Amino acid sequence: MRGPAWIRAPAIALPLLLPGLAAAQGLDRAALEDLFGEPVTMSATGRPQRLSDVPLAMDIITAEQIRRSGARDLPGVLARYTSLDVNQYDTHDAAVGVRGYAIPNSPRLLVLLDGRQVYLDDYGRTVWHLIPVQLAEIRQIEIIKGPNSALYGFNAVAGVINILTYDPAYHPVNEATLRLGSGHGREVSGATSARLAQGGGIRLSAGIRKEDRWSRGETQLARFYAAEEEPSRYQIAGTASVALSDTVRFGLDASYSRSITSDYHLSGFFLPWDMRSWSLRARLSATTASGITEAALYHNGLGSSLVNTSGLHQGVTVAQLSHTMKPGPAHTLRPFVEYRYNQLSAGGSIHAPAHGYSDPGWRISAQIAAAGVMWNWDLTPGLSWTNAVRHDHFWLGGGGHDAPLFPYGATPYSDAAYDRQHGGSSWNSALLWKASEHDTFRVTIARGFGAPGLSDLGARASPAAGSAILGNPTLRPTTVDNYELGYRRSIAAIEGGAGLSLFYQMNNNLNASLASQVTMQPALGTYVLVPSNVGSAAAYGVEVSANGRLSAIQDWGLEYRMAVADNPPAPNMAGFGQASPRHILALRSGWTFEPVRIDGFLRYASMVSGYRATLRSLRSGAQADYEYMQVENTATLAARAAYPITPDLLLALEGSNLLTGHQRQGIGLEAERRIYLSLTAQF
Repeated sequence: MRGPAWIRAPAIALPLLLPGLAAAQGLDRAALEDLFGEPVTMSATGRPQRLSDVPLAMDIITAEQIRRSGARDLPGVLARYTSLDVNQYDTHDAAVGVRGYAIPNSPRLLVLLDGRQVYLDDYGRTVWHLIPVQLAEIRQIEIIKGPNSALYGFNAVAGVINILTYDPAYHPVNEATLRLGSGHGREVSGATSARLAQGGGIRLSAGIRKEDRWSRGETQLARFYAAEEEPSRYQIAGTASVALSDTVRFGLDASYSRSITSDYHLSGFFLPWDMRSWSLRARLSATTASGITEAALYHNGLGSSLVNTSGLHQGVTVAQLSHTMKPGPAHTLRPFVEYRYNQLSAGGSIHAPAHGYSDPGWRISAQIAAAGVMWNWDLTPGLSWTNAVRHDHFWLGGGGHDAPLFPYGATPYSDAAYDRQHGGSSWNSALLWKASEHDTFRVTIARGFGAPGLSDLGARASPAAGSAILGNPTLRPTTVDNYELGYRRSIAAIEGGAGLSLFYQMNNNLNASLASQVTMQPALGTYVLVPSNVGSAAAYGVEVSANGRLSAIQDWGLEYRMAVADNPPAPNMAGFGQASPRHILALRSGWTFEPVRIDGFLRYASMVSGYRATLRSLRSGAQADYEYMQVENTATLAARAAYPITPDLLLALEGSNLLTGHQRQGIGLEAERRIYLSLTAQF
């Protein structure tokens, strides 16, 4: 084998640790991380790769960083360690975006938990407080920026958050946390694991959290809808894996979550939700003479109740099959197929026989068949080329749309309007050059493909406000074309490194969802809100990161992002171009004064603006009324101080929004200073 030692070492070590390829189940990541001194991932190409070798704009937040963050939830962790758009609307409710366009309920970000989609297809959203995972059981969080639909799935038009938990077969987690704080905050969470015979393992986790809402900045409309004053969430999950033979592993996991809270919507106000989600998944991986075959079958269910509406029910069943192989020393191939069946429905709640109306309820369904292939080619010891292509084909269907919508009569879209199909392709291509032991260059082009949420396609609602909400089966998918240059350098002198990314993207057929303009529908004789495509818009920017040590007791990190996003041409109330800050800067610093550890996180965000619904829109019937809100530059501070009472018992003082008691940070509620005391026990 030729090439410098810094290139040869990984190539030699991987076969020693992992003959051939490594299945996602049964990978001892800790052994690889100890060997290479940096995080390891398999999500990009299906084979183990150091972070510095990944052909994507990827960052990894480690379990140690999660512990030091002092955050209570996933958006809090992301806000402290990344320059992502983290819009916090309330104590529980947050939206996360990548490189601009971070509107509420954005369908642009795919969120995965151990490879399972936790993104919800109902409104096209990620409900972060509904994800059934405790921070203690997370091994790492992978943040992949830019379109990656061909590698991760059709919703990854802006990026991916890939949450990976510890494999109980290799790293059992036995930890419990009790947290009490201001705002009547209380939380208990934990996980317990055990190894099973023949290389297996099992883990159970659970968490309960309650806390008062932020008290300022609420509109009268939110109070009219009786927004939940004490949001709460309940979660339980379990996972197990066993070795059926020397070459075959089987895994099973299940979860249940419930969240009673108020979430901010693109319609401009908070709505009180009672949401219940559950999942069940089986996984099988087999090592064969030609490579690794992996299969997964899972179902995600969602039941939700919203004020003034009947219950919504959504479920998606997904079957996946892939085979990762090495046809030659320099090539890795991963062909894959996927089938999805997705349905959203609502029970009938309006009956007026005297007027000839009866709403039997409605449903919207989507079948999706996808196929693709990933090819990674090591052209030289320091140069690799990764390509992926995926094609998705959609079959839509609907029911209950033929019935009149009380009290408005016939609707413009009948059941026949949902008998349609369409398709689209996505791709990724990346050239990675390791110019030296310390320098890595990356050139990528990509297209992401994203489908509208099911509610946008087929919802029916006739609220008391004098207007109706109708889905639009003619909505077109959104595609994002992205062009990117990246550079990363490790710097031994500071025991860290620095990175730079330049990107330009074109967003095609943006969907304004419930922020579409209110229009008159002659068929109904009233104003209605119909989701619509509002055109295309470009965005460009730069991302800078750096980390290192100033001394033996002090470490630091920096993340900066500038994203200039244009507005699409068609009028809408989403405010795409102004929904995200143009500039975000996240600074962090940690000090170790044995045995005390102190961490601080300062975050700056430039101006944002958006529309909020007011109560007058309710009183004036069809005359929808919105106020335009502009939020000036903001700076926030979070901190944590931890003291180990014993080797297995840790006491921590944690705080968020520490600079002021109340602060306007976005178009939701005013953020409040919150202080917490936590006690974590390992057993």
